[in-house]
Amino acid sequence: EAGGAQCPWCGATVDVNLLKEFSKGKRLNVRLQTSFCESHRKKSAMVTWESKSYPKVDWASLEDRFKKHHEHLVDIINGEESHYRTALADKIEQHQARTMEKEENLNPGYYGPRGFNMMCDYLVKEFSDMLKKKAVHDKVIASRGSAVFIQSVLVAELGVQLIVEDMDVSPEKARQILEESKALGELVHAE
Repeated sequence: EAGGAQCPWCGATVDVNLLKEFSKGKRLNVRLQTSFCESHRKKSAMVTWESKSYPKVDWASLEDRFKKHHEHLVDIINGEESHYRTALADKIEQHQARTMEKEENLNPGYYGPRGFNMMCDYLVKEFSDMLKKKAVHDKVIASRGSAVFIQSVLVAELGVQLIVEDMDVSPEKARQILEESKALGELVHAE
């Protein structure tokens, strides 16, 4: 039975054999310590991923899936009620930080930074002209700009729609999964 050892970087308990295999009996320099830490965290994330039955993301077909939600996103741009649009409007009302808050994790749940970047690229390509026109009369878009609207409203809404499809859940449950799976997404689907 494998005993526990401590990750030399983060101090978490890790499988002693995993550490031995990685270090090959040598002392780990800082670069190797961080590399080992990243490796064991990713392994652990994959175990959690599987236990929660999150899907394997088919990156090649993802943009085609985005397109299926075009109308829904247009409706949100046109002012239709949306959880994330309302959240942004509330922040604007309360005069919260005008810049993107560094600690605010905008990743679309288990899609992670890789999914965030793909979604942003798609949304900018599809909607930036429309958003510029809308900003003239829409204070939610205008007050923070198109980029912030895309990142904090449209990415989240698109992420929720994809999770609804992936997990066969309600939008409310999908929002919960999106929030709960952000840390996993960062580990499993980094840039």
